[in-house]
Amino acid sequence: MKTSKQKRFAAAFAGMLCISCLTTPFSAAAEDTDITGENDTIAAAEEMPLNTAVSGEISTKGDVDYYKITLPEDGTLQISLTAGWVSDFGDSYCITLYDADGTEISKDDYIHSNTPFPADGRTAGVYYLSLAPHYADYPPTSTYTVTANFTPKSQWEADCAYELEPNDSFNTASPLALSAACQGIFHNYQDTDYYAFTTNQPGKLSVTLRDDMQSSNSLGWSLFLYNLDRKQIGKASLTKGTASVTIPEQGFDPGTFYIQVKTNDMTSRNWSYADQYTITADFTPTDSTYESEPNDTRSDADSLLPNAPISGKLADASDVDFFATSLQDRYSRVTLQFQHDLPETLSDSSQTPWCVSLYRYHAETQTIDTVPIQTWNVPLGTSSFSTDSFLAKSGTYYTKVSCPGTNSYPELEYTLTVEAAGIPYEKGDVDQDHAIGINDAFLALSAYATVSAGGEMPLQDAAFLAADIDEDSEITIQDAFGILKYYSVLSAGGNASWDNLQ
Repeated sequence: MKTSKQKRFAAAFAGMLCISCLTTPFSAAAEDTDITGENDTIAAAEEMPLNTAVSGEISTKGDVDYYKITLPEDGTLQISLTAGWVSDFGDSYCITLYDADGTEISKDDYIHSNTPFPADGRTAGVYYLSLAPHYADYPPTSTYTVTANFTPKSQWEADCAYELEPNDSFNTASPLALSAACQGIFHNYQDTDYYAFTTNQPGKLSVTLRDDMQSSNSLGWSLFLYNLDRKQIGKASLTKGTASVTIPEQGFDPGTFYIQVKTNDMTSRNWSYADQYTITADFTPTDSTYESEPNDTRSDADSLLPNAPISGKLADASDVDFFATSLQDRYSRVTLQFQHDLPETLSDSSQTPWCVSLYRYHAETQTIDTVPIQTWNVPLGTSSFSTDSFLAKSGTYYTKVSCPGTNSYPELEYTLTVEAAGIPYEKGDVDQDHAIGINDAFLALSAYATVSAGGEMPLQDAAFLAADIDEDSEITIQDAFGILKYYSVLSAGGNASWDNLQ
């Protein structure tokens, strides 16, 4: 009995028009296929001229007709079948397409109406086609007409308008043009298709899978994006009854990428019919002001220059973005700025879809702190967020942008800026008069006394750094004594050195 899926397939394509061909198909003389044995095996297959209607009959019990189809170059192959249909029971055909080795490519085992099958991109070579009765004991009584319509790739409306089978692995991936739709077909429950494309500049990339006829099987289809190393960098699922699904736009460095499309029925069902889909890879050129995936570890972090904003987007709640910033000044006053888009519908502004953490890298040990220097949770309702400023030593710092948990807004774009202003100072010159004297020691001692009494540190930035002789981020009595000793040695005409103070 014909499955509901097969009925859906027949209804979907019964009205399709035949694609443009090299020449207008004409009818060839009918072969005597009613005589079993003339072309009833692949080895005895009859050569079928392209774009030419060939007629035959399967009127003998157990008869099968085989045809050989030779494509002189890559192009589109579309099989159409017509017959004098009388009834579903007695005039039903099973039609199968094979590759040059005789391996089944596609099959529809219950054809009982005029059917132009979907246009299918094929590489040059030999193919075979067989026609058999659906019910072996009840062969059709009418004459059939079958046509192998062929359009060479040079005549396609676009260079990559169709997938080119076989493309079931990375190594045989079909070429895909950026921002141009490509039509593909699932031929059976085990079919999987690969595509490849290359970008020659950094840019934002998204991939969309369309099922305009909403013919996806009950478990749906899956869409994957891979980089040149064949590492998965994006994924989306198309459920039954959904017209399209998109792997969200993200920034990438120039390179080669792969797309895989497959049916989720690969291990659970057994069906044979053709499902059409359309795949599109959209690309927008960018520069160093946009993140480039993958950047989810310190080793592949994007470079983020001080005071130069960079934008990005988290692909999903599990994505993490790392950025590396190098501070050249001995000390800088640093502030992190974080702006983000607002969702079209803001139902709960208290959510925190982003967590921003800052880590220090230690060049001497080539390690990064396991505990961040600071962490900030960015509220959804605040489109612009600024941290309190803080002092940072020279060196490399890593900023990590992540999701603090499951949320509904990882696709929103953000912009991150590490604002840094170098602080010029001279050690010991607390009053910044370009000389080291007793007053500098007094200011350091006074600051120590104020903090010891519970007050706020009176020295800031350059004055604080000048007074912090041992660079332990605190002003103590030892710092004041060190300044005084340095001044004493200098005043006595000695060789004063901060490194030799005891």
